Amino acid sequence: MPSLNVAIIGGGPAGLTLANLLLASPTSNKINVTIYERDPSPSSRVTKGGTLDLHADTGLAALDAAGLRSAFDARARYDPHSNYFLFADREGKTVIDLSGDPNEPNTRPEIDREDLKTLLIDGLPEATIRWGAHISSITPDGALVFRGSDAEVPTVGKYDLVVGAEGVWSKVRAHITDSLPVFSGISGFELHVIDPDTKHPGITEKVKHGAYFTVGSTKVLVGQRLGNGSIMLYAMGKTKGPDDPQELIDSCGGDLHLVQERVQKRYEEAGWAPDLYKWIGAADPASIRGWPLYEYVLPDGHVYTHRPGWTVLGDAAHVMTPFAGEGVNAGMRDALKLAKRIREAVDVEGDGSAGALDRLVREYEEEMFERSRQVMTQSFRNKNVVFAENAPEALQEMMKEMMSRGPPSDA
Repeated sequence: MPSLNVAIIGGGPAGLTLANLLLASPTSNKINVTIYERDPSPSSRVTKGGTLDLHADTGLAALDAAGLRSAFDARARYDPHSNYFLFADREGKTVIDLSGDPNEPNTRPEIDREDLKTLLIDGLPEATIRWGAHISSITPDGALVFRGSDAEVPTVGKYDLVVGAEGVWSKVRAHITDSLPVFSGISGFELHVIDPDTKHPGITEKVKHGAYFTVGSTKVLVGQRLGNGSIMLYAMGKTKGPDDPQELIDSCGGDLHLVQERVQKRYEEAGWAPDLYKWIGAADPASIRGWPLYEYVLPDGHVYTHRPGWTVLGDAAHVMTPFAGEGVNAGMRDALKLAKRIREAVDVEGDGSAGALDRLVREYEEEMFERSRQVMTQSFRNKNVVFAENAPEALQEMMKEMMSRGPPSDA
């Protein structure tokens, strides 16, 4: 097949992984890859996200295939103590302890999201990513329209395949299908506690080197240790709509100190122990970010009719709530599977090559639909359990059922 031109829209972990896999392959001289990323630069994003644990058969397998495992190992946390993961009720009483053995190696090493992005960016030729390339729309005939400083100008050139990797409101997905995600019923806030070991040792005592997850009364309050020693908080709960976080910010006139106080008050009124709800007041007010969660309606809300020359992966393909712990791993697995199909298409010679690409991308999508459905189902169930009114009891019942079925698989 002549050189294959691939455009990847979105420079998150899934899109960056796909680019690395394609350019690390033996057929890379036959594949031209361009990533279009809306951020002006690698360091421009204010919200950095939390920490991720990569699984052997998904995220780690993709890094191995891309030749990036040593770069990952240099940044990842294999400390067995990072395996700490405890569920507690509103008063801090332990419900379930899912911590790994501190004397055993960590088989799901952790890395902060931005550190993962950095190593993936560093693995690519510098010209691969076009920074500040914000797609505003796609024309009916498939031209990518970018938001520019003076005018919106379609891209120059034609791509054999355009891959949407730009998240929940993917323009590429909207070009393929009108099937959209729906509000999950859960929203809340992300907050960042700086230097907790020195300034807030009570939080450190609970979160340790891992994660501390409190549940009750249709709310959760989670503390998660990051690689730089700080702690990310997630204050999430059932809400009437996705605009709840922004409406609270607006009602406070944009005063984030006041927003912080009102979020803390919600937990106080819901019966959280003072030494837990005061975590919210310990965070840096400037770090507060509203976060509504979206998902596709099961069983087939994420399924679409194949459109030649276009496909999606990661959240653009199957956004779900984060309560299965598979989000970034699912996206990197998509990249691994799609890269394999693209490489197979490149190996086809002659007039049948374009048809081979279309057939192989269709195969990727059909397999992805079924694989994603299983993870989405798990995430949906977990969401309903942790946000139940009787979440502590519901969690214990779910764990009993899971233990009876044996350990989960990364596959």
